[in-house]
Amino acid sequence: MRTFTAIELPAEIKISLAKIQEKLKTSLPKISWVKPENLHLSLKFIGEVSAEQADNFKQLITGAAETAAPFELKIDSLGVFPDTSGARIIWAGTDAPAPPLLQLVEELEKRFAKSGIPREHRPYRAHITLGRIKQSIDRHTLEEILDRLKPEITGMQLKFKAAGITLFESVLGSGSPVYSSLKKADFK
Repeated sequence: MRTFTAIELPAEIKISLAKIQEKLKTSLPKISWVKPENLHLSLKFIGEVSAEQADNFKQLITGAAETAAPFELKIDSLGVFPDTSGARIIWAGTDAPAPPLLQLVEELEKRFAKSGIPREHRPYRAHITLGRIKQSIDRHTLEEILDRLKPEITGMQLKFKAAGITLFESVLGSGSPVYSSLKKADFK
């Protein structure tokens, strides 16, 4: 099964991000948009694992969650991965992640590494995938669209209290992936 860890978003945050997606859709039609109900703040992509490994990871995220207290997160930026000249992912997130979030990610990385899942080599970027870019987009056009919408996302005051970690299974199909929660571990 294909798995990842994330922080679930409150409904009001998903609704606000769906409004941003709608604005982006008018300018960027060649994007596979993430359904609002599937929006989440990514922590660690794990990949394909056995059912037994997934069961072990349920305990792993519980242990990691016990090291953290609930903390506030703020979504105030838009961007793309890897960069505007070769963009494949458009995201909402923050340019300055809260220290408790960075500590949580490091705790997850350490625990997953002990379980045989390689550490992520790229620096962590607090993000919510809004869409996957299927065809190349002119770099200047993309930068202009993002620059136009960044003040709007900042003005929305998108803040919420992160309360736990969820281990998800992602089932790929002909349409959008289907995510199901395998385990939610609340912070202490």
